[in-house]
Amino acid sequence: MPFVVTGISQDGNTAALEASIKAAGLSLNAFEVIGPEDADTPVAGGIAGSGIITGGGLETGTGVPGLTGSAAPGVGGAHMVELGGSLWDRLADLAIPDDEVENYAEALEAGHSIVAYHGTSKSVPQLENLFASNGLSKIKTF
Repeated sequence: MPFVVTGISQDGNTAALEASIKAAGLSLNAFEVIGPEDADTPVAGGIAGSGIITGGGLETGTGVPGLTGSAAPGVGGAHMVELGGSLWDRLADLAIPDDEVENYAEALEAGHSIVAYHGTSKSVPQLENLFASNGLSKIKTF
């Protein structure tokens, strides 16, 4: 069964992690980095282009589990990162649950990068250790 190990890189520099992955005998073909430059122009107020608003404010819920805000982009005090179709698809490929998407969008908005490795159950513990030893934070496996 395939798994995706994810983590947040504060500066997007993954050279040391890539070297560690290669040294461990794992392929870099399964390695992926999604940086803030992959998002369309950040806009204050919600996630434009995707129809999804994240963050808080006085707006009401969307009715979609894990997502908050009103159904109208730019309404209220929510935060907005423009997730174009290809970026949205890339995040979906990471199998991130709906209730976690906001955290990843906020990391991109803050200028951080999402690092992922598509592995197997055998490689997950090793990858989690490599991610941690190379300074990634919020390491999760989906």
